[in-house]
Amino acid sequence: LAMFDVAWAAFEQRYICELIAIEERARKLVVRAIDCEAKLPISEVPGRTAGDFPASAAVEEELLKFISTLNSIANYKRKGRDDLGVDIVRSARAIMRAEAPAAKPGSSRAAARVLASDIIASYTALRCYFRKVKHCIEHVDPHLCNNEGLVARLVDYEETWEIGARYILDAPMLDAICDLVCQVHEAQRVAPELTAMIQDCDVELFMVLPRLVVLCFLADPRAKRAALVRSLLPHRFWPTSPDAALGRLGPELERLSLSFRQAASLLSSSLSSTDSTTAETCQAAVWEELVRQAVNGERASGAPKEAQRVARDLVHSIETWSLELQRH
Repeated sequence: LAMFDVAWAAFEQRYICELIAIEERARKLVVRAIDCEAKLPISEVPGRTAGDFPASAAVEEELLKFISTLNSIANYKRKGRDDLGVDIVRSARAIMRAEAPAAKPGSSRAAARVLASDIIASYTALRCYFRKVKHCIEHVDPHLCNNEGLVARLVDYEETWEIGARYILDAPMLDAICDLVCQVHEAQRVAPELTAMIQDCDVELFMVLPRLVVLCFLADPRAKRAALVRSLLPHRFWPTSPDAALGRLGPELERLSLSFRQAASLLSSSLSSTDSTTAETCQAAVWEELVRQAVNGERASGAPKEAQRVARDLVHSIETWSLELQRH
């Protein structure tokens, strides 16, 4: 029995030592990320940006690579991408610094700051997690996907990273989003019901927004906001060379654009006949009537009946296009 007891104790010791070594190897990625994070200044805090600190770019790049690897291993709730590059965080930080003075609510660049702040917030949450577990690493499950806190932060980071890759790194697309958000703010002024839809996340909002996107595009197909439509419906444009700024409208889209111009002309005639107005005022009245029809539908807007009919017919004609936008 004494010999068995000694042998059993030796077995347990070897087993436990090997188990500890296995767990340490499994946590190695987290430990290395913690070490990198500790070398960086606590830069992502309210009221301060990374520009306030001469942080080491090389160390941060290494940390982001560890985060990317951790994401591929532990993030089972999304794609688990391992290509989460460093450009997103740096571009978002640059936007936060550049847009800070002008990005007040409702300003033309407010949307850019919102997108950038979401990326920085998700990155900061991961850094805070590493600081939190630094002194209790033994509580980190070696099966990394079992750590709910880590997984939740990786899910958020991957999601904001993908949004940033689509909109932050693509300057024309970012300009398009900012331009479109400004148009939506203007539409809220014209049709206050839209504000309630946004605040309540009304299901009707997801029918109204695509209509507004199509209307804004038709109003000026050469404006910055057109880049968003081109990215969502590339098959509706003629192929263009890579260095071309704008693609030509496809035949169906060209016909819709013609219908918009004809309807706008009829609306202008109908509205201007009721009062002596300037061309600029009449153009604004045409746009406001179209926005009200897109938001309110069949409800009366107070405009002449003929103007309401023309606007209603145009909104009906773009409904198939708004549905196509929803699918993309």
